[in-house]
Amino acid sequence: MAGAHIVESAGASVSAEPLAEGLAEASFDLYGIGLTVVSEVSSLVDSLARDFAYFAAPSQRGGIRIVAHADDPPWSIIPDKIASMITPNAISYDDHEVRYNDYHRQLLGKYDFAGERGELWSRDLDLLYEITYLMALSRVGELHDRRGIHRIHALGIAIADRGALVLLPEAGGKTTLGLELLKKPAVRILSDDTPLLAKGQLLAFPTRMGIRGKVDGIALEHLRTFKRRNHGPKTLIDLSYFRDRVIDRVSPKVVIVGTRSSGDKSSIARMSRVRAFPALAANLVFGLGLPQVLEYFIRARPSDLLNKGSIASSRLLAALRLVSRTDCYRLVLGRDLAGAADAVESVLARSA
Repeated sequence: MAGAHIVESAGASVSAEPLAEGLAEASFDLYGIGLTVVSEVSSLVDSLARDFAYFAAPSQRGGIRIVAHADDPPWSIIPDKIASMITPNAISYDDHEVRYNDYHRQLLGKYDFAGERGELWSRDLDLLYEITYLMALSRVGELHDRRGIHRIHALGIAIADRGALVLLPEAGGKTTLGLELLKKPAVRILSDDTPLLAKGQLLAFPTRMGIRGKVDGIALEHLRTFKRRNHGPKTLIDLSYFRDRVIDRVSPKVVIVGTRSSGDKSSIARMSRVRAFPALAANLVFGLGLPQVLEYFIRARPSDLLNKGSIASSRLLAALRLVSRTDCYRLVLGRDLAGAADAVESVLARSA
């Protein structure tokens, strides 16, 4: 059963505040990175306030500021330039520190990288919400990277003071497994998708959870339905459902490399660190599957290439340190989710 449409009736606001001229604002502090989102569509701001509820904060000075306009895109502001980047999502045009992104004439995005200021225009409210969310994550992610705080595309969980990362491909079942694990009283969660790694510690990054298809056993007040551009509808599970199960930080003890099986049985077995490292590199160093968009992360200029090289080196060093200090396992995830959860719980309990 799904909840209300994402931008039509998003429920009570967590931190949205009314501003002059009918605008609403929500502010967040994501481990020292300020983020403010502004729009005349209060339900869109409310939805983002629910997404980032863990990081709700008073109004932020400086930091990232994004304004989302539910209006026709002003295409005339794009300068007469050769495209600097073309992705399946958008065509990008750069004018010094400012980038203009044309999302197939459905949405226009403008981002000033020097001032960390973004603007978006679209009549499609679902698309406007989606790109606002991804713009925020993309810019927060890079600013965290520069500070040595790195995202990992993984399910992050813990028992007591022992943390574990479960690496599965995009749409590989991380959230479904996470929900199954949360049925166990001892299990805590850092994130179902992007826990952070900083100075050898795992940090919580609990945004909304996303599930394809039907969700049972969760009250409607915690659910929303999100219509995505390219992947169909998804049910979002708010932080309010699992907030008391979030652990703020923990030491990593276990890395689990998962793969899917068409069979019923799930199983887990030790694997060498050497064999586990490629999956960790893909999900930490290269960031495969992270919720971000390249048009707000990659720029084709020498200074940015040097910056990204520095970020890649920092990520690689963090990955090498992580794998050297953890026990590694291979999880075969079959249709028996309860069995998979039991197996993950057992190895994490043994890592004490």
